[in-house]
Amino acid sequence: MINGCGMVCSTMYLSCLCSGREQFKVTLIRTEGGKYYNYDSSGRELSNSVMSDQCAGHWFLRASGLEEEVFPKEKILCALKSVFDLNVMSFSEGHMGAVNGMRPEGVPDRSSVQSDEVWIGVVYGLAATMIHEVSASLRW
Repeated sequence: MINGCGMVCSTMYLSCLCSGREQFKVTLIRTEGGKYYNYDSSGRELSNSVMSDQCAGHWFLRASGLEEEVFPKEKILCALKSVFDLNVMSFSEGHMGAVNGMRPEGVPDRSSVQSDEVWIGVVYGLAATMIHEVSASLRW
């Protein structure tokens, strides 16, 4: 049973989870490169880059043992397919993992240093999410 501080923390986390759930109900960006979540709503020139860690929250919930559908599965699968096609397979032919940021037209986002890099923790989380959610044909 949760009481005292535990109840306050539980309520706070539930509130954050519900807020996140509402944000992930938004429409995916649709481009020639696929469908994915818009992490940057600024409208600037490079704000529509595809980020490899866009489903990190979903992965964390799964890794924490929460099996309830928090985010719409069909949107998670669309986003993962776009990340796989663009950030993994369009970058070094899939031999280096997922580049952090990729442009919808299939070239790395070079707007910042970190967007043109491969981070092992991000790749691990992406691979774990794909293993959990996606068919073997999209795993690398």
